[in-house]
Amino acid sequence: MERRDERPIAEEDDPLLPSEPMAKPRSARKPAPAARQLTTKPPLRRFMWALGRLRANKPIKATDLAEAFEINVRTAYRDLDFLRDQWGVPLEFDRAKQTYVLTEPLAELPPVMLSEGELVAIYFAEKVLAQYRNTPFERDLASAFGKIQELLPEQVRVSPSNLDDYLSFDPGPLHTPDAEVFRDVLSAQRVRRKLLIRYRSLSANRTRQRRVHPYHLFNHHGDWYLAAWDERRKDIRIFALHRVRRAAVTTEKFEMPTRFSFRRYMEDAFGIQKGEKAVDVSIRFAVRQARWIRERKWHSTARVQEEIGGRIVLHLKVAETSEIKRWVMQFGNEAEVLAPASLRRAVKEDLQAAVKLYRGRRPRTRSED
Repeated sequence: MERRDERPIAEEDDPLLPSEPMAKPRSARKPAPAARQLTTKPPLRRFMWALGRLRANKPIKATDLAEAFEINVRTAYRDLDFLRDQWGVPLEFDRAKQTYVLTEPLAELPPVMLSEGELVAIYFAEKVLAQYRNTPFERDLASAFGKIQELLPEQVRVSPSNLDDYLSFDPGPLHTPDAEVFRDVLSAQRVRRKLLIRYRSLSANRTRQRRVHPYHLFNHHGDWYLAAWDERRKDIRIFALHRVRRAAVTTEKFEMPTRFSFRRYMEDAFGIQKGEKAVDVSIRFAVRQARWIRERKWHSTARVQEEIGGRIVLHLKVAETSEIKRWVMQFGNEAEVLAPASLRRAVKEDLQAAVKLYRGRRPRTRSED
Protein backbone atom coordinates (compact mmCIF):
# COMPACT_ATOMS: atom_id res chain seq x y z
CA MET A 1 0.00 0.00 0.00
CA GLU A 2 1.42 3.36 -1.00
CA ARG A 3 2.41 5.63 1.82
CA ARG A 4 0.62 8.96 1.62
CA ASP A 5 3.02 10.92 3.79
CA GLU A 6 6.69 10.04 3.91
CA ARG A 7 7.85 12.62 6.37
CA PRO A 8 10.25 11.45 9.07
CA ILE A 9 8.60 10.30 12.26
CA ALA A 10 8.19 12.98 14.93
CA GLU A 11 8.66 15.78 12.40
CA GLU A 12 5.82 18.30 12.12
CA ASP A 13 4.83 20.54 9.21
CA ASP A 14 6.35 24.01 9.30
CA PRO A 15 3.70 26.61 8.30
CA LEU A 16 6.48 29.09 7.51
CA LEU A 17 8.17 27.07 4.77
CA PRO A 18 9.84 29.45 2.32
CA SER A 19 8.90 29.58 -1.35
CA GLU A 20 11.39 28.21 -3.89
CA PRO A 21 14.24 27.74 -3.38
CA MET A 22 14.96 26.35 0.05
CA ALA A 23 18.72 26.32 -0.53
CA LYS A 24 21.17 28.71 -2.19
CA PRO A 25 22.29 28.07 -5.80
CA ARG A 26 24.92 25.33 -6.02
CA SER A 27 27.74 27.73 -6.85
CA ALA A 28 27.18 29.77 -3.69
CA ARG A 29 26.53 26.91 -1.29
CA LYS A 30 28.93 25.50 1.20
CA PRO A 31 30.10 21.95 0.39
CA ALA A 32 27.41 19.45 1.29
CA PRO A 33 28.17 17.10 4.18
CA ALA A 34 29.64 13.81 3.01
CA ALA A 35 27.33 10.85 2.41
CA ARG A 36 24.15 12.58 3.49
CA GLN A 37 21.31 10.06 3.58
CA LEU A 38 17.54 10.26 3.41
CA THR A 39 15.60 9.33 6.51
CA THR A 40 13.59 6.90 4.41
CA LYS A 41 14.64 4.40 1.75
CA PRO A 42 15.28 6.09 -1.64
CA PRO A 43 11.82 6.82 -3.13
CA LEU A 44 12.65 5.60 -6.65
CA ARG A 45 9.27 6.31 -8.18
CA ARG A 46 9.45 10.00 -7.20
CA PHE A 47 13.06 10.24 -8.38
CA MET A 48 12.21 8.83 -11.80
CA TRP A 49 9.26 11.21 -12.13
CA ALA A 50 11.38 14.25 -11.24
CA LEU A 51 14.20 13.24 -13.61
CA GLY A 52 11.74 12.66 -16.41
CA ARG A 53 10.38 16.20 -16.12
CA LEU A 54 13.88 17.67 -15.93
CA ARG A 55 15.00 15.82 -19.06
CA ALA A 56 11.89 17.01 -20.91
CA ASN A 57 12.59 20.64 -19.88
CA LYS A 58 9.31 20.78 -18.01
CA PRO A 59 9.07 23.06 -14.95
CA ILE A 60 9.41 21.35 -11.59
CA LYS A 61 9.25 22.73 -8.07
CA ALA A 62 9.27 21.00 -4.72
CA THR A 63 5.59 21.86 -4.44
CA ASP A 64 4.95 20.08 -7.78
CA LEU A 65 6.61 16.93 -6.45
CA ALA A 66 4.73 17.15 -3.17
CA GLU A 67 1.38 17.58 -4.90
CA ALA A 68 1.97 14.80 -7.45
CA PHE A 69 2.79 12.21 -4.78
CA GLU A 70 0.83 13.63 -1.83
CA ILE A 71 3.91 14.02 0.36
CA ASN A 72 5.16 16.69 2.71
CA VAL A 73 6.93 19.64 1.02
CA ARG A 74 9.96 19.08 3.25
CA THR A 75 10.20 15.52 1.92
CA ALA A 76 10.09 16.89 -1.65
CA TYR A 77 12.98 19.25 -0.88
CA ARG A 78 14.97 16.32 0.49
CA ASP A 79 14.26 14.33 -2.67
CA LEU A 80 15.68 17.11 -4.84
CA ASP A 81 18.67 17.55 -2.52
CA PHE A 82 19.30 13.80 -2.70
CA LEU A 83 19.25 13.85 -6.51
CA ARG A 84 21.83 16.62 -6.53
CA ASP A 85 24.09 15.61 -3.63
CA GLN A 86 24.00 11.80 -3.78
CA TRP A 87 23.24 10.98 -7.39
CA GLY A 88 25.27 13.88 -8.79
CA VAL A 89 22.42 15.25 -10.90
CA PRO A 90 23.45 18.70 -12.24
CA LEU A 91 20.43 20.36 -10.68
CA GLU A 92 19.95 24.04 -9.76
CA PHE A 93 17.09 26.40 -9.04
CA ASP A 94 16.60 29.01 -11.78
CA ARG A 95 15.35 32.13 -10.04
CA ALA A 96 14.30 33.76 -13.29
CA LYS A 97 12.09 30.81 -14.28
CA GLN A 98 11.23 29.98 -10.66
CA THR A 99 11.85 26.29 -11.28
CA TYR A 100 14.57 23.65 -10.99
CA VAL A 101 16.54 22.96 -14.17
CA LEU A 102 19.42 20.82 -15.41
CA THR A 103 22.61 22.80 -15.90
CA GLU A 104 23.95 20.23 -18.36
CA PRO A 105 22.55 17.18 -20.19
CA LEU A 106 22.07 14.06 -18.10
CA ALA A 107 23.50 11.23 -20.16
CA GLU A 108 22.22 8.31 -18.08
CA LEU A 109 20.60 7.60 -14.78
CA PRO A 110 22.99 7.05 -11.89
CA PRO A 111 23.17 3.47 -10.63
CA VAL A 112 21.08 2.51 -7.62
CA MET A 113 22.53 -0.01 -5.20
CA LEU A 114 20.37 -2.75 -3.77
CA SER A 115 21.33 -4.41 -0.52
CA GLU A 116 21.58 -8.20 -0.27
CA GLY A 117 18.35 -8.17 1.74
CA GLU A 118 16.54 -6.24 -1.00
CA LEU A 119 17.78 -8.64 -3.67
CA VAL A 120 16.55 -11.58 -1.61
CA ALA A 121 13.17 -9.88 -1.15
CA ILE A 122 12.82 -9.57 -4.95
CA TYR A 123 13.86 -13.20 -5.30
CA PHE A 124 11.22 -14.38 -2.81
CA ALA A 125 8.56 -12.26 -4.54
CA GLU A 126 9.30 -14.02 -7.82
CA LYS A 127 9.16 -17.45 -6.15
CA VAL A 128 5.77 -16.68 -4.62
CA LEU A 129 4.60 -15.75 -8.12
CA ALA A 130 5.89 -19.11 -9.40
CA GLN A 131 3.88 -20.96 -6.75
CA TYR A 132 0.67 -19.48 -8.16
CA ARG A 133 1.48 -20.00 -11.84
CA ASN A 134 -1.43 -21.48 -13.84
CA THR A 135 -3.87 -20.40 -11.11
CA PRO A 136 -6.45 -17.57 -10.99
CA PHE A 137 -3.93 -15.48 -9.02
CA GLU A 138 -1.18 -15.57 -11.64
CA ARG A 139 -2.28 -12.47 -13.58
CA ASP A 140 -2.66 -10.26 -10.49
CA LEU A 141 0.64 -11.40 -8.98
CA ALA A 142 2.49 -10.99 -12.27
CA SER A 143 1.08 -7.48 -12.61
CA ALA A 144 2.13 -6.55 -9.06
CA PHE A 145 5.63 -7.98 -9.54
CA GLY A 146 5.96 -6.15 -12.85
CA LYS A 147 5.07 -2.86 -11.17
CA ILE A 148 7.75 -3.44 -8.53
CA GLN A 149 10.34 -3.98 -11.25
CA GLU A 150 9.15 -0.90 -13.14
CA LEU A 151 10.00 1.24 -10.12
CA LEU A 152 13.65 0.32 -10.59
CA PRO A 153 15.89 1.92 -13.21
CA GLU A 154 17.36 -0.41 -15.84
CA GLN A 155 20.71 -0.71 -14.05
CA VAL A 156 19.22 -2.54 -11.08
CA ARG A 157 16.63 -4.75 -12.76
CA VAL A 158 17.63 -8.25 -11.84
CA SER A 159 16.47 -11.69 -12.88
CA PRO A 160 15.70 -13.72 -9.75
CA SER A 161 16.67 -16.83 -11.71
CA ASN A 162 20.29 -15.64 -11.43
CA LEU A 163 20.05 -16.24 -7.69
CA ASP A 164 18.94 -19.87 -8.05
CA ASP A 165 22.53 -21.09 -7.86
CA TYR A 166 22.77 -20.23 -4.18
CA LEU A 167 19.17 -19.71 -3.00
CA SER A 168 16.07 -21.87 -3.03
CA PHE A 169 12.56 -21.39 -1.75
CA ASP A 170 9.91 -24.09 -1.29
CA PRO A 171 6.75 -23.12 0.64
CA GLY A 172 5.41 -26.63 0.18
CA PRO A 173 2.08 -27.75 -1.31
CA LEU A 174 -0.56 -25.06 -1.14
CA HIS A 175 -4.31 -24.98 -1.58
CA THR A 176 -5.47 -22.52 -4.21
CA PRO A 177 -8.61 -20.49 -3.42
CA ASP A 178 -10.63 -19.05 -6.26
CA ALA A 179 -9.37 -15.58 -7.18
CA GLU A 180 -12.90 -14.17 -7.48
CA VAL A 181 -13.80 -15.52 -4.04
CA PHE A 182 -10.66 -13.94 -2.61
CA ARG A 183 -11.53 -10.55 -4.12
CA ASP A 184 -15.15 -10.71 -2.95
CA VAL A 185 -14.14 -11.61 0.61
CA LEU A 186 -11.61 -8.81 0.72
CA SER A 187 -14.11 -6.33 -0.72
CA ALA A 188 -16.82 -7.31 1.78
CA GLN A 189 -14.35 -6.99 4.62
CA ARG A 190 -13.25 -3.54 3.49
CA VAL A 191 -16.77 -2.06 3.14
CA ARG A 192 -18.22 -4.01 6.11
CA ARG A 193 -20.82 -5.95 4.11
CA LYS A 194 -22.21 -9.36 4.98
CA LEU A 195 -21.21 -12.30 2.80
CA LEU A 196 -23.21 -15.23 1.49
CA ILE A 197 -20.87 -18.16 0.94
CA ARG A 198 -21.22 -21.72 -0.24
CA TYR A 199 -18.83 -23.58 2.04
CA ARG A 200 -17.60 -27.17 1.86
CA SER A 201 -17.14 -28.41 5.42
CA LEU A 202 -14.37 -30.97 5.78
CA SER A 203 -15.72 -32.45 9.03
CA ALA A 204 -19.36 -32.73 7.86
CA ASN A 205 -18.36 -33.52 4.26
CA ARG A 206 -21.17 -31.37 2.85
CA THR A 207 -21.63 -27.97 1.23
CA ARG A 208 -23.93 -25.43 2.85
CA GLN A 209 -24.80 -21.79 2.46
CA ARG A 210 -23.57 -19.57 5.28
CA ARG A 211 -24.20 -15.90 6.01
CA VAL A 212 -21.11 -14.45 7.66
CA HIS A 213 -19.60 -11.17 8.81
CA PRO A 214 -15.98 -11.16 7.53
CA TYR A 215 -13.74 -9.98 10.37
CA HIS A 216 -10.18 -10.94 9.48
CA LEU A 217 -8.42 -12.56 6.50
CA PHE A 218 -5.14 -14.27 7.36
CA ASN A 219 -2.50 -16.60 5.98
CA HIS A 220 -1.31 -19.65 7.89
CA HIS A 221 1.48 -21.82 6.50
CA GLY A 222 0.81 -20.51 3.00
CA ASP A 223 -2.97 -21.05 3.00
CA TRP A 224 -5.65 -18.37 3.41
CA TYR A 225 -8.35 -18.39 6.09
CA LEU A 226 -11.20 -16.11 7.10
CA ALA A 227 -12.25 -15.42 10.67
CA ALA A 228 -15.93 -14.48 10.46
CA TRP A 229 -19.09 -14.33 12.55
CA ASP A 230 -21.39 -17.15 11.47
CA GLU A 231 -25.03 -16.05 11.83
CA ARG A 232 -26.29 -19.64 12.01
CA ARG A 233 -23.79 -20.77 14.64
CA LYS A 234 -23.90 -17.46 16.51
CA ASP A 235 -20.17 -17.59 16.93
CA ILE A 236 -16.89 -16.76 15.22
CA ARG A 237 -15.69 -19.51 12.89
CA ILE A 238 -12.55 -20.05 10.83
CA PHE A 239 -13.23 -20.75 7.14
CA ALA A 240 -10.60 -22.13 4.77
CA LEU A 241 -10.81 -19.94 1.69
CA HIS A 242 -10.06 -22.82 -0.69
CA ARG A 243 -13.26 -24.54 0.52
CA VAL A 244 -15.45 -21.54 -0.29
CA ARG A 245 -17.19 -22.58 -3.51
CA ARG A 246 -18.90 -19.25 -4.11
CA ALA A 247 -19.11 -15.86 -2.38
CA ALA A 248 -21.56 -13.00 -2.88
CA VAL A 249 -21.29 -9.57 -1.27
CA THR A 250 -24.69 -8.50 0.07
CA THR A 251 -26.07 -5.00 0.58
CA GLU A 252 -26.43 -5.59 4.34
CA LYS A 253 -23.90 -3.89 6.56
CA PHE A 254 -22.46 -5.30 9.76
CA GLU A 255 -20.81 -3.61 12.70
CA MET A 256 -17.36 -4.76 13.73
CA PRO A 257 -17.34 -5.44 17.49
CA THR A 258 -15.17 -2.83 19.14
CA ARG A 259 -13.77 -5.41 21.54
CA PHE A 260 -12.79 -7.91 18.84
CA SER A 261 -9.05 -8.43 18.46
CA PHE A 262 -7.86 -11.16 16.11
CA ARG A 263 -4.64 -11.51 18.08
CA ARG A 264 -6.49 -12.08 21.34
CA TYR A 265 -8.99 -14.38 19.63
CA MET A 266 -6.21 -16.67 18.38
CA GLU A 267 -3.86 -16.47 21.37
CA ASP A 268 -5.00 -19.84 22.79
CA ALA A 269 -4.76 -21.66 19.46
CA PHE A 270 -1.76 -23.86 18.71
CA GLY A 271 -2.38 -23.39 14.98
CA ILE A 272 -5.72 -22.28 13.58
CA GLN A 273 -8.11 -24.53 15.51
CA LYS A 274 -9.95 -23.00 18.45
CA GLY A 275 -10.84 -25.03 21.53
CA GLU A 276 -13.13 -24.30 24.44
CA LYS A 277 -10.41 -22.94 26.70
CA ALA A 278 -6.67 -22.98 27.18
CA VAL A 279 -5.17 -25.81 29.24
CA ASP A 280 -1.66 -26.54 30.50
CA VAL A 281 0.05 -28.94 28.10
CA SER A 282 3.34 -30.67 28.94
CA ILE A 283 5.24 -32.86 26.48
CA ARG A 284 8.55 -34.67 27.15
CA PHE A 285 10.90 -34.97 24.18
CA ALA A 286 13.73 -37.44 23.77
CA VAL A 287 17.28 -36.14 23.34
CA ARG A 288 17.33 -36.18 19.53
CA GLN A 289 14.05 -34.29 19.11
CA ALA A 290 14.85 -31.98 22.04
CA ARG A 291 17.64 -30.39 19.98
CA TRP A 292 15.11 -29.45 17.30
CA ILE A 293 12.39 -28.31 19.71
CA ARG A 294 14.79 -25.87 21.38
CA GLU A 295 15.41 -24.10 18.06
CA ARG A 296 11.89 -22.73 17.62
CA LYS A 297 9.36 -20.64 19.47
CA TRP A 298 6.32 -22.89 19.17
CA HIS A 299 3.85 -20.61 20.90
CA SER A 300 3.83 -17.34 22.81
CA THR A 301 3.38 -19.33 26.05
CA ALA A 302 6.08 -21.92 25.26
CA ARG A 303 8.56 -22.68 28.04
CA VAL A 304 11.33 -25.29 27.92
CA GLN A 305 12.28 -27.23 31.05
CA GLU A 306 15.66 -28.97 30.82
CA GLU A 307 16.10 -32.48 32.25
CA ILE A 308 19.16 -34.47 33.15
CA GLY A 309 20.55 -36.40 30.19
CA GLY A 310 19.45 -33.93 27.48
CA ARG A 311 15.70 -34.50 27.45
CA ILE A 312 13.33 -31.56 27.78
CA VAL A 313 9.73 -30.91 28.74
CA LEU A 314 7.90 -28.36 26.61
CA HIS A 315 5.19 -26.47 28.52
CA LEU A 316 2.40 -24.70 26.62
CA LYS A 317 -0.91 -23.11 27.53
CA VAL A 318 -3.12 -23.76 24.51
CA ALA A 319 -6.55 -25.06 23.62
CA GLU A 320 -6.69 -28.84 23.49
CA THR A 321 -7.59 -29.70 19.88
CA SER A 322 -6.93 -32.46 17.37
CA GLU A 323 -4.31 -30.13 15.90
CA ILE A 324 -1.93 -30.42 18.84
CA LYS A 325 -2.66 -34.14 19.09
CA ARG A 326 -1.53 -34.66 15.49
CA TRP A 327 1.53 -32.52 16.11
CA VAL A 328 2.62 -34.64 19.07
CA MET A 329 2.01 -37.91 17.23
CA GLN A 330 4.35 -37.02 14.38
CA PHE A 331 7.28 -37.52 16.78
CA GLY A 332 6.35 -41.15 17.47
CA ASN A 333 8.07 -42.64 20.50
CA GLU A 334 10.29 -39.57 20.91
CA ALA A 335 7.49 -37.48 22.42
CA GLU A 336 5.34 -38.29 25.46
CA VAL A 337 2.33 -36.25 26.61
CA LEU A 338 2.53 -35.73 30.38
CA ALA A 339 -0.51 -33.43 30.71
CA PRO A 340 -3.39 -33.02 30.45
CA ALA A 341 -4.65 -36.54 31.06
CA SER A 342 -7.29 -36.19 28.34
CA LEU A 343 -4.68 -35.40 25.66
CA ARG A 344 -2.43 -38.24 26.88
CA ARG A 345 -5.39 -40.63 26.64
CA ALA A 346 -6.35 -39.43 23.14
CA VAL A 347 -2.79 -39.92 21.84
CA LYS A 348 -2.60 -43.36 23.44
CA GLU A 349 -5.87 -44.48 21.83
CA ASP A 350 -4.79 -43.29 18.38
CA LEU A 351 -1.42 -45.03 18.70
CA GLN A 352 -3.07 -48.26 19.77
CA ALA A 353 -5.41 -48.07 16.78
CA ALA A 354 -2.40 -47.50 14.51
CA VAL A 355 -0.62 -50.57 15.96
CA LYS A 356 -3.63 -52.73 15.03
CA LEU A 357 -3.16 -51.77 11.39
CA TYR A 358 0.31 -53.33 11.40
CA ARG A 359 -0.46 -56.57 13.26
CA GLY A 360 -0.70 -59.83 11.34
CA ARG A 361 0.09 -60.31 7.69
CA ARG A 362 0.62 -57.41 5.35
CA PRO A 363 -2.44 -57.02 3.09
CA ARG A 364 -1.82 -57.57 -0.61
CA THR A 365 -2.28 -54.61 -2.93
CA ARG A 366 -4.13 -54.85 -6.22
CA SER A 367 -0.85 -54.48 -8.17
CA GLU A 368 0.51 -57.58 -6.41
CA ASP A 369 -2.45 -59.76 -7.33
